[in-house]
Amino acid sequence: MAEGKRVSRIACVAVMVALMALPFGLPCPEGLTQSGFKVLGIFLGCVFGWSTVGVMGTSLLGMVFLGFVPEFSVQGVFKEGFGGTTFMLVFFMVTFAGVLDQVGLGERVAQWILRRKFTRRDPWVLSLSLLLTAYVTSFVTSVMPGIIISWGILSSICHACGYKRGDSWPKLMTVGIVLACCMGHSAWPIEVLSFTLLGIYDAQGLPPINYLSFTVLNTCIGLGAMGLYLTACRLLFKPDVDRLSRAHDFARDMGPLTRAQKAVVAFTVVFFAVLFLPGAFPGAGGLLGLLESVGTVGCAVVVLAAAGMARMADGKPLVNLPAAIRDGAPWESMILIACAIPLSSALTNADVGLSPLFSHGFSVLFGSVGSAALFSVLFVVVVVLLTNVMGNVTVGVVLLPIMIAAAPSMGANAALLTVVTCIACNAAFLLPSGGPTAAVLHGNRDWFAGSSQIYPFAAAGALSFVLSALAFMLVLGPLLF
Repeated sequence: MAEGKRVSRIACVAVMVALMALPFGLPCPEGLTQSGFKVLGIFLGCVFGWSTVGVMGTSLLGMVFLGFVPEFSVQGVFKEGFGGTTFMLVFFMVTFAGVLDQVGLGERVAQWILRRKFTRRDPWVLSLSLLLTAYVTSFVTSVMPGIIISWGILSSICHACGYKRGDSWPKLMTVGIVLACCMGHSAWPIEVLSFTLLGIYDAQGLPPINYLSFTVLNTCIGLGAMGLYLTACRLLFKPDVDRLSRAHDFARDMGPLTRAQKAVVAFTVVFFAVLFLPGAFPGAGGLLGLLESVGTVGCAVVVLAAAGMARMADGKPLVNLPAAIRDGAPWESMILIACAIPLSSALTNADVGLSPLFSHGFSVLFGSVGSAALFSVLFVVVVVLLTNVMGNVTVGVVLLPIMIAAAPSMGANAALLTVVTCIACNAAFLLPSGGPTAAVLHGNRDWFAGSSQIYPFAAAGALSFVLSALAFMLVLGPLLF
């Protein structure tokens, strides 16, 4: 048995390396550039390796191979992956989550949820409550804070109820929290991706999109996707929720907040305020303008540094930042993020030459559809599929202009499809290549042994989103746009 597993692993490593290396020695297929052929090979090798070999080795090897593509360099790839804003912001987010865990705030929130009367009625009400907590957190902050904080609450609940790695309920909730955070972050139009796509729409001189209608539709889509996901998990995966039925037995009164907890709560409020406010009011002057010039990473570092230097009345440090970094950073996820960022960028790099191929294929596909409803359905499905491969910003920027150009001849509602595109581009968690959010999920080793265990739950989440998006787009959408 052990020998067979060793041979199987060697075979998987060989296939992964072959997928990455062979395009460097084979002639380029017609219609592809040599660099595009190499990037596609690296991408396929990474997807295969992440699923079969492991995250760390696959990601690092993929970054090295990407550095040998003529348009890039090994040093440049590693700089983009580890030195970019996304990686640094995620790093400081998980460090802050470690700070929250140090003073016991995650456990306190978990105990508060367990002690509520409405969570005692049904274990699935407790599950929905946790997803709603993640949804609201990401709605008022961003995706990563929502995921990291909510995962901490989930871990505390699982610890209190006796769940262990391998149990189904923690797995489905881990993926569900990512789905909920993607939906919450997309519910209003002032987040970066939505702002970008709405800007592309406005540049076409089309009738303006009402922001209230935007929020109402995408909120309904997000909440519907969460409800469908929990229903699917309940029927398909049938997790053991008996321990949740007795969750109140594990609940305990945590007493009043300690001084350290009160201080960290204050730092938490400041932390999320400096991350959220500049983006909510772009171009503002005064203090908001200063925060915007410092940037999200700079603001996060300043708050963390202040928390690290703070002392209690007895002279002891408020938090231990080195311990928070050591215990809070999920390094498999971080390495996967560092690989996914330059790889997604390479897929749509103009010099690599894959974008024209993608655009031509999309134009042919959408141009052959004769029905407005079918065109709309097909467009949303394609957006969801591709955002899990190429990254959400890339997909939105490439596909939205094609949709806007084709919509009038199809009789489709361009404003409605633009709004749905804003949330569909954020449903990127099925494959590790979908972007930083997907990388964090597929790097989770608290509850999963590898991506192969994530795919069934992530597929259920993606399908739940598609069904909810199509239903509300076709029924509620025409009433709003």
